[in-house]
Amino acid sequence: MKTYLAHKAEDREQTVLEHLQETAKLAGEFAAAFGKQPLGELTGGFHDLGKCSEEFQARLRNPKSTERCDHSTAGALEAFKRRQMTAAMCIMGHHSGLLDFGGQMDTDDGTVRGRLKKGQSGKIPDYSGWEELCPFLHIHDVPEMDPSQTTFDRYMETKFLYSSLVDADFLNTEEFMNGKPASRGTGECLETLLGRLEAWLKEQGWLMGKTGINGMRSELLQTVAAHGQEAKRGIYTLTVPTGGGKTVSSLYWALRHGVSQGLDRVIYVIPYMNIIEQTAKKFREILGEENVLEHHSNVIYEAGSEEEWSPFQLASENWDMPIVVTTAVQFFESLFHNKSSRCRKLHNIANSVIIYDEVQMLPVAYWTPCIHAMEELSALFRATQVLCTATQPAITFPKGTEPEEITKDTKKQFERLKRVTFVNGGALPLEKIAEKLKSHRQALCIVNTKRTARRLYELLERREECFHLTTMMVPAHREEVLSEIKRRLEENLPCLVIATSLVEAGVDLDFQYVLREQAGLDSILQAAGRCNRNGMGKPEESIVEVFSLEGGRLPDSISQQVKVARCIMEEYKEWDSLEAIEAYFRFWRELRGKENLDRKKIMEKVEQYAFREIAKTFRLINEDTDTVYIPWKEEGKELVRKLRGGQTGGGLFRKLGRYSVNVYEPHYRELLRLGDIELIQGTAVLINEKLYDKRAGLTFSEEEGAAIFV
Repeated sequence: MKTYLAHKAEDREQTVLEHLQETAKLAGEFAAAFGKQPLGELTGGFHDLGKCSEEFQARLRNPKSTERCDHSTAGALEAFKRRQMTAAMCIMGHHSGLLDFGGQMDTDDGTVRGRLKKGQSGKIPDYSGWEELCPFLHIHDVPEMDPSQTTFDRYMETKFLYSSLVDADFLNTEEFMNGKPASRGTGECLETLLGRLEAWLKEQGWLMGKTGINGMRSELLQTVAAHGQEAKRGIYTLTVPTGGGKTVSSLYWALRHGVSQGLDRVIYVIPYMNIIEQTAKKFREILGEENVLEHHSNVIYEAGSEEEWSPFQLASENWDMPIVVTTAVQFFESLFHNKSSRCRKLHNIANSVIIYDEVQMLPVAYWTPCIHAMEELSALFRATQVLCTATQPAITFPKGTEPEEITKDTKKQFERLKRVTFVNGGALPLEKIAEKLKSHRQALCIVNTKRTARRLYELLERREECFHLTTMMVPAHREEVLSEIKRRLEENLPCLVIATSLVEAGVDLDFQYVLREQAGLDSILQAAGRCNRNGMGKPEESIVEVFSLEGGRLPDSISQQVKVARCIMEEYKEWDSLEAIEAYFRFWRELRGKENLDRKKIMEKVEQYAFREIAKTFRLINEDTDTVYIPWKEEGKELVRKLRGGQTGGGLFRKLGRYSVNVYEPHYRELLRLGDIELIQGTAVLINEKLYDKRAGLTFSEEEGAAIFV
């Protein structure tokens, strides 16, 4: 039997048969999590059949060759012959990304139909040598597609099968290229983590509270513990007033439920505009550093259509740790992306507990596809999901799923947790806001844009007691600043903080005076959660003042929420009552209309299996961003040195995520033009360290940079 090679390293070779057998086994194991093990094995076993051609072997022997060789169509064609179109689409896109299905007249490489026609007409390299390998692949017959499935069912199944294939391919290739098993899958089982959490709760006295907020938090923990133990897999809501301890409570529920139901991991999804490091830090403190993945980065390393994997691609994230803390952008955009590096983690969502923190903050323009996807994660992929918020939106799932509320007496909780007094401050100039802040020993001001935050910070003259929190700071820097803010609050030292809405979820701060620029009612109530958080002050002395910026313009993204909020705030005396919250969401959805819940017509594109087109248009944040790694402090500098030296393993990119900033595409291009960033195999690193301010994060020079704060 002729030997065909799949990969070559300096001192060893991997045959096509070895690679296909190992990838098939791994892809089958991944797909077993959602009941598709035979299909996963077939997809992994066929994906590189095109390497059994003289053209590919010649290219592999000559690494300097620039000749492209189509080695994906062959396996797709063999899967198609066996009536496995889902497998064919995954194999065809395992390097270049899932293609649009296309029309009957397509004849080029750009669509699935076009590629199949190309293969059927013999316009790909002769791969007939694979037939000698066939008896050794042990590919079993796979049932044909279930005719009762909807198009969305099949779309999602394709994404998860694709994830199983590309992650298996990445891992097997990484193991061969490094000459040792890939450093993945670290962490302890959920049962061990549950024991750690319960020991921490006991140590902190969280289960012993009798009165006030501590008493309510203790009651909540006991309620969720009992419910999580008995609950079956499905979709649930956890409605807890801000400050009621829902972050720890939801983790407790998730671990109890995960252990009871034999689930693999907990994925904590935080709103798209918020910071995640405080939640991740809390989880690391409780559960151990080695068990928590904090996934910030939007970096995607993709090869050309038929190139071999680079070390940077092989290092992309696959969420194989027991606790994952990520953003809604990373979570939902991955579900609707088509590229391998973004999709490889999807199969690890199956058989997980997913906690959505502040689910109501999902952008309305993508509401319909997100809700469809969430229902499928439970229906097809055996995930349990919890919609966790103080301001629960009314959600209608397309297949009629009705979430069960974990806590039963929500209204009583809201009445018991009345901690603040709301004040309508009217229209204020920026200078007046600065004066209000200066008149308080400790205060928090939350505004709608980075530009406003920066201008206000400058008006406070950057005094020692003033802090500016922004997404232009690397996560490790923000974490350090937040620790200092908390220290000053605990020691009753002067502390004035200016931030955008990034502090409204997952950030445990406690001020007696909070200023909030006019926003949606849900955002205002989230801001109120940073006021008298622990109930130590009197409600009438704990002020949340809502103002509009005189001469300012509301961002288009929140203008309608503000209109609705103003109506509710005029009609209801208690802005934080359940009745006001329900009215707000009802009015808002009616105002937007059903057609605006899927503004990009994602559901129409799903019907066409337009994977590439969906990936282009599904953007929770409209502006394209690029990641820049910052050599901040010694650890950041050491990680950048390793990156520059060619290292990619050992969890390097997981660690680098804490030293990254995402900047808008125009600003990225300007940094590149001015030579302020260096590209290391497509990875951007800041080399002009003067642009990273120790108090405000990444900026441009004074002449160039104001626009970055828009």
